[in-house]
Amino acid sequence: MATTDGTGTTRGAATRSRILAATAGILSAGAAGDPGGVRTARHAVTVSQIARAAGVYPNQVTHHFGSKDRLVLDAAFALFLRDTSRLQAAGRRAGSADAFRQVLARTALAMPSTLLVVRALAAAGDDDARRARVRLLLAVLFRQSERYLERIVAEHGWASTSGVDRDARTFWSAVFGATLLADAGVTGGPSDLDLAGTVSIR
Repeated sequence: MATTDGTGTTRGAATRSRILAATAGILSAGAAGDPGGVRTARHAVTVSQIARAAGVYPNQVTHHFGSKDRLVLDAAFALFLRDTSRLQAAGRRAGSADAFRQVLARTALAMPSTLLVVRALAAAGDDDARRARVRLLLAVLFRQSERYLERIVAEHGWASTSGVDRDARTFWSAVFGATLLADAGVTGGPSDLDLAGTVSIR
């Protein structure tokens, strides 16, 4: 059995998991607080704070994730993918295609992790490694969303006129854009109905 803390070892995998869970917990606590909590958690979290919460040394955080921004990106997406499973459950309860589209839009905008992800995406900047990670994480999101829409369409006998792959990408792009505008204080952004309209399921 492996006993070292190398990235590819059993202990290393357990350490990565603890660090990721601790970071997600810090971000989630900030998001669950006052309206400024998400912003505070995103900017105030430190490697030392994460290390204490995970019960590891600060150098283990950077060893396993390379940088705080990469770790925050992964943790934000972990929370976001968890929340999308709840979004999917809410969508399954919709009795019509119209209700389904509106439930998706309202729930996606209401998830605190949506703002966390948007800010983590913005922090990727020009860093090639983080941009590559963003592409991978978005590919996972889009594929999971496509499979979910495929099941919904099949179960209800509905149809996607644009195709579920395009629906998934267009919907999440619109959600992220609306969240970014709202975060920047822009008024008059897309409404729930506008976002619902990005899904062509009928």
